[in-house]
Amino acid sequence: MTDWNSLLNSVNKNVIGIINATNDSFTGDGVFENNERLQFLLKTAEAKEIKILDVGGVSTKPGFKQVSYEQELKRLNFFVSNYFGKFKLSVDTMNYEIARYALENNFEIVNDVSGFNDLKMIQLIVEKAPKIILVHSHPNSSDIQEKMNYKDVVKEVRDHLEEKIEKLISLGVDKNRISIDPGLGFGKSMEDSQKLFKNLESFCFGFPLIVGYSKKKFAQNLDMTDEELYNYCIDSGVSLVRLHIAS
Repeated sequence: MTDWNSLLNSVNKNVIGIINATNDSFTGDGVFENNERLQFLLKTAEAKEIKILDVGGVSTKPGFKQVSYEQELKRLNFFVSNYFGKFKLSVDTMNYEIARYALENNFEIVNDVSGFNDLKMIQLIVEKAPKIILVHSHPNSSDIQEKMNYKDVVKEVRDHLEEKIEKLISLGVDKNRISIDPGLGFGKSMEDSQKLFKNLESFCFGFPLIVGYSKKKFAQNLDMTDEELYNYCIDSGVSLVRLHIAS
């Protein structure tokens, strides 16, 4: 599989389109068992010249409940069975078996919002060599939504990401296949997420930076239009912005 530089050089829009292959997404745009909605999103993404799609079968909204492997697989398989297009596909999962299934079905990116804490997931990444999105997760948190206390959120999140990158590389992950995501809205207070957003340039330290703020409450309180939010990210050095495809 190609590395991040090759992929980024092949796209003309700095966007990852979100596909929620669920029926319980917090934005109400889940496509599970709604093929008409899925086809609409795929066609909209094509029209907007979005080249990368991030597909998830588990809602990670506040208070989310984990679903079984079988249910997550059923949701992702619904997407695979009804998918069309020439997109680059990313799987949004914390389950290494789901990630394996995706990589065997033309996905080439693994987006793990738990921060690759599962050794089996890391072993899979080393074996299959996909590109990965390393989402920040506090090393002491029990789950991705547990609100953690930060004294200096920008420094601590960067330190955590750098430590995890070092660990992944030591275990055999190719550094050219690593991108990072500060995890806005995950385990952070609204104020912490806003502070991270306002200091995105601090996370431009040699790895592609991916940011997801779309329809999250902290972003809605920043008093910026959608265009201003996007332009701020790009001007701050963000490589890809993770956005909902349609309102």
